[in-house]
Amino acid sequence: MNKLSIVVTVLLACLVSHSWAKIARVPLRAQANFTKTHDNIKAEKSILASKYLVEASTSTTATVGKEVLHNYYNMEYYGLMSIGNPRQYFNILFDTGSSNLWVPSVNCLSTNLACQNHNKYNSSASSTYVANGQNVSIQYGTGSMAGYLSTDTVRVDNIPIESQTFLEAVSEPGTTFVDAPFAGIWGLAFESISQGGVTPPLDNMISQGLLDEPVISFYLKRNGKAVQGGELIFGGIDSTFYTGSLTYVPVSVADYWQFEVTALKTQGVAIAKNFQAIADTGTSLIVMPQADYKAMNTLIGATDNGNGEAFVDCDKLSSLKNVNFIIGGTIFTLKPSDYISEISGNGETYCMSIFSYLEGLSLWILGDAFIGKFYTVFDKGNLQVGFAPVATS
Repeated sequence: MNKLSIVVTVLLACLVSHSWAKIARVPLRAQANFTKTHDNIKAEKSILASKYLVEASTSTTATVGKEVLHNYYNMEYYGLMSIGNPRQYFNILFDTGSSNLWVPSVNCLSTNLACQNHNKYNSSASSTYVANGQNVSIQYGTGSMAGYLSTDTVRVDNIPIESQTFLEAVSEPGTTFVDAPFAGIWGLAFESISQGGVTPPLDNMISQGLLDEPVISFYLKRNGKAVQGGELIFGGIDSTFYTGSLTYVPVSVADYWQFEVTALKTQGVAIAKNFQAIADTGTSLIVMPQADYKAMNTLIGATDNGNGEAFVDCDKLSSLKNVNFIIGGTIFTLKPSDYISEISGNGETYCMSIFSYLEGLSLWILGDAFIGKFYTVFDKGNLQVGFAPVATS
């Protein structure tokens, strides 16, 4: 796999004790020459089905930390973290649509390509490892990711989360993660949906006093081939990443980062009103109930291919209209260039609407196509989500 080196910058600041801020630069790896395909979309929707439609089975100094993210061609944004002492490093997908931290285990099946293609955690090599052993499996549309719980020190560079319990994966589903540029997932949602009764890392960061504020914020750079894909900030907000002021709305259900959208309109027509939505950094799409999907794509002139994917004639992009989300009294506008994505298949390039659906879904999932346009704050202290237009893209 060809990879490019990029840099992760971590900023640690102690405002209360007036200690010196520390900046650490750690190289990241990124997959080159990626092209979005129908298979990529199917794999992503499989993971979405697991998170929102399938119930999974289960058998101190305050700082601000900045994790610079790499943009995996507008599909996923991932950064670097470590587990253990000495540190074992992993590229990780930071996902606000789930709550568990998991990485591949050194004990994973030798036949499991997804595990073998990535770094693996070795508990015997860590002096701070504490055994747990509880079996946990997370159900996906293409299979299940299964493993067992372990406890160790987890770090986002120099922020140490003591006694963090996570999942060592010994089996991963199908081909979903085989070619992924990240080894595992760091869930950033609420403990109520954490499998195995595990306290999520963010909750432990807050309870251990590791953050200036109980918030995280995302700036996702929307340049498909950017070597620097943006930043995830633990414990703070960077106002240089957005224009104007943040619009906050309360979390309506503290499982996912769920809130109410007042309306969605295009060409003066309201497609949906007063509906529930989730801000999910773990998907590139905007996913909705099937009826809204049909109405949405009809109005923008996209035609369904019979597999839950809608396409427009690439020559007609200039004639497409804006789509407006009204959230907390503020209008958030997506232009055609924001909601139409180029994908490849059968040797050709197609223009696909990022508005998709999952059968049985009752709410909307606002993925990176939305979050990449609007700087997003996930505020656990006040149970609210904030949005503002990004300053650059």
